[in-house]
Amino acid sequence: MKNIRIYILVLMGMLLFSSCNLYLKYTSDATVRNDVMGDVVNMQDTVSMGAIDWRTAFPDPLLQRLIETALANNTDMRTAKLTIEQAQNSVKAAKWGYAPTFYFNPQASYTHLGTGSFSAQVPITASWQLGIFGQTRTQVRKAKSQMAYAQDYKQAVQVSLSANVACLYYTLVMLDRQLEVAEQTEKLWEESLKSTRALYDAGVIQSPGVYQMEASVSQVKADILDLRNSILTTEAILCNLLAEPPHHIERAPFGTFQMPKEFHLGLPVRLLDARPDVRLAERNMEIAYYGTQQARQAFYPTLTIDGLFGMAASPVQMLGQAIGSLVQPIFAGGKLSAQLKNAKADQEKARLEFEQTLLDAGSEVYTYLYDCRTALQKAEFIDARVKSLQSAYDATSELMMNGTNTYLEVLTAQESLLEAQLGQVENRYESIQALINLYTALGGFGSDKDE
Repeated sequence: MKNIRIYILVLMGMLLFSSCNLYLKYTSDATVRNDVMGDVVNMQDTVSMGAIDWRTAFPDPLLQRLIETALANNTDMRTAKLTIEQAQNSVKAAKWGYAPTFYFNPQASYTHLGTGSFSAQVPITASWQLGIFGQTRTQVRKAKSQMAYAQDYKQAVQVSLSANVACLYYTLVMLDRQLEVAEQTEKLWEESLKSTRALYDAGVIQSPGVYQMEASVSQVKADILDLRNSILTTEAILCNLLAEPPHHIERAPFGTFQMPKEFHLGLPVRLLDARPDVRLAERNMEIAYYGTQQARQAFYPTLTIDGLFGMAASPVQMLGQAIGSLVQPIFAGGKLSAQLKNAKADQEKARLEFEQTLLDAGSEVYTYLYDCRTALQKAEFIDARVKSLQSAYDATSELMMNGTNTYLEVLTAQESLLEAQLGQVENRYESIQALINLYTALGGFGSDKDE
């Protein structure tokens, strides 16, 4: 008997010693390469653009109001909030694993053998499973990780939604400006058409010149209709993000937005840590870590205590019982081993996904930063081109009125000027789009409060 006790104590000691890592909490060992974003990061910077509040980066009050409306009403945002509530409920349920489970289990019987016999029991049964090898603790930690994942996912939805609202808003601003340019061009070309007809009536030019000018005026009128249709379509898409019926979207005039002249990115770790997709990828590693812990804990015994307390009638007496049981898996047809191997594989997959997410994040920042810089550099040359073409058009029109120039030269100057003006608007939009993409890539549009 003494030898059996010694054997049991030695066995329990070996189990406890080998299970030390079952109680460890997840600690991140993720590292970020200094060159993950190429050569765009100034290692001396300490402020990340992604850490700037989006209201400061995009101060337009009309845009801010739209973003706040979308964050409050959008279906995806509201669904994400409900997912967080579900995850919080799961954490609470996991914590109840530390407590016993109680059942009210009344029983009654009646036997008739000549004389009737009645008996009844009104017991409360309890079952308490003790996770002596950290099973319950791991379940709680995993549930907390899943809740944090849901919170990070909510921010990912928020970042994407806010960026989409901003992009659509500035698309409307760009379309407004393009429509304004097209309408101004329509008036100028109609004046040119009148002048061309006058010259034709005077015998200065031939009829093809009139036809060419009429065709150009008709084309710009068609372009105006397309622009108005694009505006209505874009407004409808934006209203859908706001969870509102289609309606007119109030916006600021073109040219009120100013691009920052310098971009301070900050240190890589701090920069990428603001991105919700990076945090989601690391959260997956944490969840996978606890999944591996659970797979290991399945090899260890579980201790369950069952109890009963209550009252019995006929005869009247108190009931009380307690039973303890220890269940140790011995052979499960390779199921436990397979589960552990799969859990380890999931953990490795999560690590690889995290590394790839970092590479993707660095590549996005690298690309969008140079998009911003390129757009700023192009703006100077495009503005100069528009100015020169405007002068060329004015001079060509004057020469035609004096009879020293042909209608074809005026028409060419008009079309070149319109193309340059529309290109100027598009470049301005591309610069804003690049800035929104860069800010999003740096984890912007986040919030320190629940929207």
